[in-house]
Amino acid sequence: MTEGHHLIIITGANRGFGASIAHTYLESSQASTLSYVLVGRNQAGLQNVLDALKQTGASSNITVKGLVVANVDLADTDTLDANLTRIQEAAKHLRDESLQSTNVITKSILVNNAGSLGDLSKTAKEFTWQETRTYLDFNIVSFVGLCSTFLKDTLAAFPKDQYPEHKTVVVSVSSLLAVQPFSNWGLYAAGKAARDRFLGVIALEEKENNVKTLNYAPGPLDNEMQADVRATLGDKEQLEIYDGMHKAGSLVNMDDSSRKLVLLLKKDEFASGGHVDFYDV
Repeated sequence: MTEGHHLIIITGANRGFGASIAHTYLESSQASTLSYVLVGRNQAGLQNVLDALKQTGASSNITVKGLVVANVDLADTDTLDANLTRIQEAAKHLRDESLQSTNVITKSILVNNAGSLGDLSKTAKEFTWQETRTYLDFNIVSFVGLCSTFLKDTLAAFPKDQYPEHKTVVVSVSSLLAVQPFSNWGLYAAGKAARDRFLGVIALEEKENNVKTLNYAPGPLDNEMQADVRATLGDKEQLEIYDGMHKAGSLVNMDDSSRKLVLLLKKDEFASGGHVDFYDV
């Protein structure tokens, strides 16, 4: 193991693709120490993921540390400040611990995995402004808040003049919908496109500070969200395609997709601010 000490914050980490990313990063990143901040709604689920990571680390001679930040509803703007503070404090604890040792964090990663579909039974003309605002609060407002606080805290803790080798990466779990529209995906497509472009701006603004950003589209995953798509999507042509993929077993395995994401992060050859699809890796 030669890749140093990595801090990785993952939202929606208690299950599904978020949990898969956490496990795959441990298996494939080649870091000697991993400090996790696992964020999500379910305390027990997050703790189970962290416990499993520590167990795997112990058997693989990798030091695994971590904190869980549970009961986080990123859709609730009334509690958003408090929840962002809780996430910041957990990351700060792990940063400070590393700075007080000889095993200083060498790479800090934020993986924005949490998100929602919106009402896929509706076309654009059927959306109300109220449901649009609720959707954007979760998928854009909290996303921007988390990215900005992560960058401010990380760059303050590891200024380039003192830690020239430290790298910072912001990842958004994106979608083909960010770059190509399909019927009935109005809110989802708008949200993913906005997140892609926001990380593109960060890539330009922070390129001198060893910051890179990545929009990763994981493919049509075989998970609960895809099951929701098949249950609610109003476009019959697309529904037939997804049903056919499900029956044929051709939906993307979550671990296969998370391995490609970790490979991208490990090689560090992706264009900052760009959009990379599972099928392109």
